[in-house]
Amino acid sequence: MDIAELETKVIEFIASKAEKVDASSITNASRLEDLGFDSLDTVQLLFDAEEAFGVNFDGEEVRGLRSVGDIIDYISKHPPTTSS
Repeated sequence: MDIAELETKVIEFIASKAEKVDASSITNASRLEDLGFDSLDTVQLLFDAEEAFGVNFDGEEVRGLRSVGDIIDYISKHPPTTSS
């Protein structure tokens, strides 16, 4: 999947989890906090994203994920895990 496709999928995914936020208003620069995600919501979002995108978010690295672009970058740099 190329980065543009990944960006679209992540934005649509986040929009589906955010209350009252339309995907067209979300950009890479959108901060999760500004989209209505508090710290617990963000943890749940990342758990759901692990399943949706087949990645594992490292406990230390997730602390730096504050924006949509941060999540896109993380997913693009970490190959999906495969299950046999």
